[in-house]
Amino acid sequence: MTLTALIPTVRASIPEPLHSRQWPARTVATTDDVLVAAVSMHRLATIAGTPCVHTAEQAPPPFRPPRWQPRDVTVAVASVLGVRRPRPGMVLLELDAALPACAVLDEIRLIGRVSTAPMSRTSVLTPCLDGAEGPFRPLPAPLPNDVRVGDLLCFPCAAALRHRDVVEPVRAELADPVPDVAR
Repeated sequence: MTLTALIPTVRASIPEPLHSRQWPARTVATTDDVLVAAVSMHRLATIAGTPCVHTAEQAPPPFRPPRWQPRDVTVAVASVLGVRRPRPGMVLLELDAALPACAVLDEIRLIGRVSTAPMSRTSVLTPCLDGAEGPFRPLPAPLPNDVRVGDLLCFPCAAALRHRDVVEPVRAELADPVPDVAR
């Protein structure tokens, strides 16, 4: 447990610590933002809109093998579209992004504002792209209890992603088949 988890009001003055191996190299947390190689994820989301991604070089392991080469990893930012609290202690979030399998949701961060609410286990409802588990699947994510619609969430991904990898695909449905007029 960290000091910010034990005493949530401390988050207003010191940032929640990052697990550096999960984030790209040169990632720094502030009280209300995450900087990846000096690029503000909050500013990126403000300019580019959400969902958005930023790719950077992987952080080196503590004990590097002789032939280790860094690969590219990604940080994604998504907006909260819906918050449901079906029962006390349970929070379900709907995001504007399709979370890839490589998303490290144990490291998800609230950016854009400082929250001093206690951390809780939250389920993030994400569209299931393969359709195997139904329309949504819950994923564990520790977030403050006071998360609300419009908040920005930032999380690392263990692979290099493109914007189209986090945008929910639009499935067009035809109401009526196209009439055959050539006869």
